[in-house]
Amino acid sequence: MQLKTKMNNGNTYEYLSRYLDHLRSKGRYTFTGDDIITEFNLSDEAYQKVIQRLSDKDRISRLRQNFYLIIPPEYASRQTLPLGYFIDDLMKFLNRDYYVGLLTAAMYHGAAHQQPQTQFVVSEPPYLRPIKNRQQSIIFCLKKGWNTDFVTQQKTDAGYINISSPALTALDLVFYSDRIGGINRATTVLAELVIELKPDTLAKTAEDFPQTTSLQRLGYLFDEVLQETTLADAIHRVLDSRKYYPAQLNPKTESENQKTPNRWKIVPNMNVEVDEL
Repeated sequence: MQLKTKMNNGNTYEYLSRYLDHLRSKGRYTFTGDDIITEFNLSDEAYQKVIQRLSDKDRISRLRQNFYLIIPPEYASRQTLPLGYFIDDLMKFLNRDYYVGLLTAAMYHGAAHQQPQTQFVVSEPPYLRPIKNRQQSIIFCLKKGWNTDFVTQQKTDAGYINISSPALTALDLVFYSDRIGGINRATTVLAELVIELKPDTLAKTAEDFPQTTSLQRLGYLFDEVLQETTLADAIHRVLDSRKYYPAQLNPKTESENQKTPNRWKIVPNMNVEVDEL
């Protein structure tokens, strides 16, 4: 879009507004400050002024330093976009591998009983600050590598996003249970997610999941709480090939009674409560 030559007429805002419309017509909902400065050869002062005006007019919203969302009219009242519109662009901007996971992935897979107010993205280290403001809440959970065979691509209005498979989502819900509200919340979501789980796929995914205690806890929840014996058996076949030791069901609470009256060697140090679906 050739706009640079006309920037001396003082209509910077109008040209940038047209530029955003052009990006939208190409299916893009994001841009960076560097994009604008390069495209229009702006000084820092001019850039700051036009960005502020676009923001005041509800045309854009800053998601992170130097990264902006283009807000179409239908989302003007919310001043943000659904995660699927921008997360792939954001993670490319941050130069991080990622996948959408946990409660957000579960929602994509149909477990929508509890619509998450916070979105969850699994990313490689180092630490990424959460995004929290009046419009958006995104938590980044760190993981040192994963098998991309268990990450799928989901089509959105803005392209494709990486999202954990149902099996990987189930394992992550337990592993990161403290990030989503605890074991009870994880179990409630699992109760909805089970319809998407296949024993063979679950076993294959579990074989590649290094956190053995998470397999123990997930197997226990399937077996003792949700009565999903077939899925529990699939997890147990994987555990049979590993050494595993007694573990607390709730890792945040110690129990004086260390008895493990189950095949998972899980200390049932809490009563699991599942919300009605």
